[in-house]
Amino acid sequence: MRRRLNKGFTLIEMLLAITIFALLGVAGFNILSSTTTANDVSMQHGEKLAQLQRAMIMIERDFSQLSRRSVRIMGEGPQHTYISHGELILDSDSQVLAFRRNGWVNPNNLLPRSEIQSVAYRIVDEKLERLHFLHPDPVKGEDPQVRVLLEGVEQISFEFYNRKNKSWVDKWQQPDLPSGISITLKTLDFGEITRIFAIAGGEV
Repeated sequence: MRRRLNKGFTLIEMLLAITIFALLGVAGFNILSSTTTANDVSMQHGEKLAQLQRAMIMIERDFSQLSRRSVRIMGEGPQHTYISHGELILDSDSQVLAFRRNGWVNPNNLLPRSEIQSVAYRIVDEKLERLHFLHPDPVKGEDPQVRVLLEGVEQISFEFYNRKNKSWVDKWQQPDLPSGISITLKTLDFGEITRIFAIAGGEV
């Protein structure tokens, strides 16, 4: 009777199997790593987009409550316009827009302040900041409350719509509110962004 010989795997077959298993493992790791990286990038982009949207909502709320009250900046005398706009003021790295807004909620007048808020927007260290003071007429040396609205902003510029001339101007020196304000942000993540806001009660 012929004996059946037991055959095992040869060394070459074992090496080939190990090589295939290793290649599959590396491929699986690369796919998992790519998926994780893409997910992280997507979440970061989503958070930056949400931050941009929150900043625009805040700006829109401020502009919707623009007050017809002369602006005073850092203890200076009252100006003849309702909007103060210029370059490199309030320690900004870019343009600044300052104004007063109504509707700063003060329930039952419990807080020792007015419902009129002095507000300004500026750029410092590539951050879009919103400044407000505790009093409508800040005194010289009074430190503002600072809130960072958006990071990665290199520059901000403003334009104002003159309804009488039906044109946009880069300076507003009239004793009234413009009909619209355009904001252009130069950002690192989204490039150049322009938003236009209609101003209620602007020039007639």
